Amino acid sequence: MQTNNIRINPYNTPTFNGKIIDSHVHCGKWTNDLFSTNDVIEFFNRKFNNGKDTIDRVIISNLDCIINTKNKTPYKDELIGNLKLLKACLHNDKLIPFVVCQPGYGSAENIELLLNKYPNLIKGLKFHPACLNLPANDIKYIPYMKLAEKYNKPCLFHSEVITDSNNNLIRSGVSDPEYIYETARQFPNVPVIMGHMGLGGGKAHEAGIETLINSIEHGDAKLYADLAWVDWDNPTKPHIVEVVDKLLHSSKGDKTERLLFGTDAPLGVFGEKALKQKDAYENNIKNIKQAIKDNFGEDANKLISRIFYRNSKKLLDKKLDQLG
Repeated sequence: MQTNNIRINPYNTPTFNGKIIDSHVHCGKWTNDLFSTNDVIEFFNRKFNNGKDTIDRVIISNLDCIINTKNKTPYKDELIGNLKLLKACLHNDKLIPFVVCQPGYGSAENIELLLNKYPNLIKGLKFHPACLNLPANDIKYIPYMKLAEKYNKPCLFHSEVITDSNNNLIRSGVSDPEYIYETARQFPNVPVIMGHMGLGGGKAHEAGIETLINSIEHGDAKLYADLAWVDWDNPTKPHIVEVVDKLLHSSKGDKTERLLFGTDAPLGVFGEKALKQKDAYENNIKNIKQAIKDNFGEDANKLISRIFYRNSKKLLDKKLDQLG
């Protein structure tokens, strides 16, 4: 019996369904909003896109330890703020804590106390150079990075490229990817995630991509990037497509394991309090998948699986010396 030769292209709609790890999530106080861990759990316990997508786990840090108040100090110190989050994470496997570090305010000894008390619970370290007003290449980060190396923990840095009113780059922001890269090079076995891939719009994301690819080509740091706020309001996701393409075809081979899905939820449009854009979170998922489907054909499902789940799972579950 003959069959016809017509084939339906399985890559033209976002058909991949499955578990997702959001690698960039927060609780705590941000300006006028306060998000409890219960708020976060309730939000992520939902199924998205008509039940097709499930948020399996989220990497979470406490904003109370991050943002500077008017007197330029964090709301809570390294011990108090992180302990509050860690105790909540003990009772819910969905929450994967990264402890917030405060170079210039706290001490690496504080973080080591927490690492010794919760060695299996703490999965990474978080830094926010912009809120600390401390350049990411400052020597004050070094004692904390030594802890990350000692305890086999990845690090997540807020990254941000400053642009002027004409969208020209100003490479002097404290969270500049190049500063993060400079620190990461001193600890080449420590995975360092550039949160937001150079937050600041198109030119900024292009600068973040350039830094990420340069680190791979030189092989002198384990830089990663997450997609929090990248192309969030553009359904075609041009910079996400660009970084996937460059990682897929790097001179060192396929390096798409260096890219992680993340959102910064529940901040901005990515949370329940953004009532006017209440579908923004699931639309972002859908649009990223669609952009990958539209541009990467038969590689699409593999790439979607990696970016949304497998890359973060590998980073969380394996020893550093097993990561490429």
